[in-house]
Amino acid sequence: MGMKKTGNRAQWRFTIAGAVAIVGLAGCAGTPSSPSGPTGSSTPPSATTSAIASPTSTTPTLTPSPSPTSRPLTFVATGSMHTARTDATATLLKNGRVLIAGGEDTHEMGITFYASAEIYNPATGKFTSTGSMTAARADATAILLSDGRVLIAGGDGCSDPKHCTNVANEATENLASADIYDPATGKFTRTGSMTISDRDDAAVLLPDGKVLMADFGPDVELFDPATGKFTSSGTGTGSSTPNTATVLPNGKVLVTTGEGSPQLYDEASGKFATISIVLPPGTPSAKYEDGKVIARETVHTATLLKNGRVLLFESGYLETYDPATGTCADAGFISPGGEWIYPTATLLPDGRVLFEGGALVPDPAGGSVSTNIALLYDPSSRQVSTGSMQMARAGQTATLLPDGSVLIAGGEGTDFKPLASAELVKQ
Repeated sequence: MGMKKTGNRAQWRFTIAGAVAIVGLAGCAGTPSSPSGPTGSSTPPSATTSAIASPTSTTPTLTPSPSPTSRPLTFVATGSMHTARTDATATLLKNGRVLIAGGEDTHEMGITFYASAEIYNPATGKFTSTGSMTAARADATAILLSDGRVLIAGGDGCSDPKHCTNVANEATENLASADIYDPATGKFTRTGSMTISDRDDAAVLLPDGKVLMADFGPDVELFDPATGKFTSSGTGTGSSTPNTATVLPNGKVLVTTGEGSPQLYDEASGKFATISIVLPPGTPSAKYEDGKVIARETVHTATLLKNGRVLLFESGYLETYDPATGTCADAGFISPGGEWIYPTATLLPDGRVLFEGGALVPDPAGGSVSTNIALLYDPSSRQVSTGSMQMARAGQTATLLPDGSVLIAGGEGTDFKPLASAELVKQ
């Protein structure tokens, strides 16, 4: 089994699933529930270009369909980190380098958390060590601040400036502490603590320079870099850990949860409005071979597209949310087989979205396995370029670099051990 934390140190989320069989693709429609809702190796692996299944398809397979705008993906090995780690944070700094911090290693003795951090230099393709955080943490939240510093907050781990091993996997400490990394000095310093100890918070940088963090509930708190303090700012209507947070063109924040419906947060009022994602009447449900219905409301990634809509990924299914109308629409199916969970999603400069890694749940027993799948999706044409990363990875980081390539680092391999290797995805 692979590792993905949900709740209190659970394993990769298991779903009883077999190979996929579809009876029509399901669309969706979202409606705000209150007036505060929206208004207004160096050898590249082989790659193919396909058209994703349409809403009337009877199978979710990718049918070859050449597209003049699609280019194959190329995967090139780059330097390796000094520490093999999964569930770390990755932040693109203003100087074009990438800060990788924290992470963990799950092994027979328990879980080892790291406080160490490294810097990736695209010019040299190498990682170099930098300062360590004041606490060892994994599944933390990292945000680049307006002044170029980096906020890293929460996560699981312990208050140790080096590393620690938790023998009891189910008794992990949720952290409230937070650090600020200064690229000018290469050092971390402790800042104010969150009002709620938590991990995997969904966070965004607001236009005023403050950081909004959606906690369990989700409760919302704001971090002010000027004061170094967190303050509570409203309570959500759900009870599940947030997965994503996206600042919309209208200034509101779309928060999706591990279970339940997405919500809109309005900073001006400090209130949430629930968005119901439902299947259009009469649309057949998509099922796995063992009869389990796919839970489309579990959003794994949310990507703000250049047209202002948000692309949501749900176990291999795509849909778009339109803030202008408060509705959503089916955008196709891209899972290559079985249930695809927790890939990373990266918006590229040309408007396409790169999905890679994560895990597949391919067998009726429900076990998940790390995957090396990488798919490049074009929202305008629904064309897909497919390829394979050099390593299967779950819990990896993905960072868009200034030259348009994507740095994929760390994660957990098929042997359930953390990886130190990294690779670049080019097109």
